[in-house]
Amino acid sequence: MTATEHHSPHVRASFTDPAPVMTHWNTIDELREQYRWFWNDEAQGYWVLTRYDDIREAFQTPEVFSNHSIVPTNPDPEFRFLPSFTDPPIHMAYRRPMNPWFSPGRVGAMEERLRALARAEVESVLADGHCDFMSAFADRFPVAAFVTSVGLSQDQCDFFVRLVHRMSGVAGGGEDAVAQMTSAWAELASYWRDMLADRRENPLDPDVDFVTLMSRAKLNDDPMPDEDIVDIMVTLTLGSLDTLRSTLGWQFWHLATHPDDLARIVADPSLVPSAVEEFLRAYPIVSMARKVTQDTEFHGCPMKKDDMVLLTIQAATRDPRVFPDADQVIIDRSPNRHIAFGASEHRCIGSHLARAELRIALEEWIGLIPEFHVDSPEPLLAKGSQVALERLPLAWPRR
Repeated sequence: MTATEHHSPHVRASFTDPAPVMTHWNTIDELREQYRWFWNDEAQGYWVLTRYDDIREAFQTPEVFSNHSIVPTNPDPEFRFLPSFTDPPIHMAYRRPMNPWFSPGRVGAMEERLRALARAEVESVLADGHCDFMSAFADRFPVAAFVTSVGLSQDQCDFFVRLVHRMSGVAGGGEDAVAQMTSAWAELASYWRDMLADRRENPLDPDVDFVTLMSRAKLNDDPMPDEDIVDIMVTLTLGSLDTLRSTLGWQFWHLATHPDDLARIVADPSLVPSAVEEFLRAYPIVSMARKVTQDTEFHGCPMKKDDMVLLTIQAATRDPRVFPDADQVIIDRSPNRHIAFGASEHRCIGSHLARAELRIALEEWIGLIPEFHVDSPEPLLAKGSQVALERLPLAWPRR
C-alpha cells in the first residue's frame, strides 16, 4: 500500500472501542504530537491528519478531499447522507432551501419553546435527587427540541427516542449492533417517506412544517426528488439527536467533576455561552473523513486517488499550536476558533440550533439544580467513533 511504499508512519488505532473517560482524546492528543499525519492500519487502512491547520485546509479543498464518503472505513458506502455526501456546487443547491429555517433568527424565535421543554425535563427528575443524566435528560431533550424545530407534535418523541437507543450502540457493538442500526435506519427512512407522501397530499403551513417546506423545495431549477428529501431528513435526524446527546453528556460530566467551574457559572450565568464553546472545543465528539480524488502529496503525506483520509476534529480543536493550554478547559476562553462543527461550506447546518440547545439546557438545569456531582463508585466508560458516555449518574441535594 502507499504508506509502505513511502515508508510512512503506521499506527493501528481503534477510535471506537469502549474505554475509560478521556482515553479517546488522550490517545489522539499523543498521536498528534508524534505524527503530523499517519497511516492507520485499521480495516482497509486510511490516512489520519492530526493538526488544526492541515485539517482546516483539507476541509476547504473539496477538489482534492471529496465528500463522497465521510466514514474512513467505508470508502464506497451503500447509504447516502445528503447533503453531506455532495461536493460544490451541488452541495449548496441542496442547502439553499434549508438555510433560512436554521438561521440564527429562526432559532431565536424558538427559544422560549426550547426553554420550556428543557425546564420540563429537569423538573421531571428534580425531586428524585439523582438520575442517569444520559437516559433521563440527554436522551429526551434533544428529541423534544428536534421535534419542535421541524414542526412536529411532541407525541412523536417516544418514536425518536427508541430510534436513538437502537442507533447509538453501533460503535464497537459487533454484528448485532450493526444489524440493529441498519434496521433502525430503514425504519427512520420509511417514517420520513410516509410523511413526505402525506404532506404532498395534505400540505401544512410551510412556515411551520419543515416537511411541507421541503416538499416544495427546488434543486436548482427542478423539484427536489423525493428520495433526496428523505435522505436529507434522515441526515438531519441523526445529526440532531445522538450528537446532541453525546455533547450534553460531556458538558455536564465536566461540570459535575469540576465544581469550581460549576460554581463560577452558577454565580455568573453570562459565562454559559463561552463555556458551551469551550466544551465543544475540549470535548469534540465527531471527526469526518474525505476521499482523495487524485494522487497528491499533502504536506509530505503521499496520498493516492481513492485513499480515505480522516480529518480528526478531535485532534484539531485540542491542538496546542492554536489553543494555549489546549488540554485545559477555560470556560471564558477567547478567542476560541474551534472547528467542532466543521470548517467549510459543509459546516453543520444545525450549528445555531445545537448551540441554543446546549446553552438552554445548561441554563435551565443550573437554575433548578445548582449543585450536582457524579454518583458512581465505578469508573465511567465512553465509546469512540462518536465519543459518548455510556452513562452519567448524577446526584444533587434535595430541596
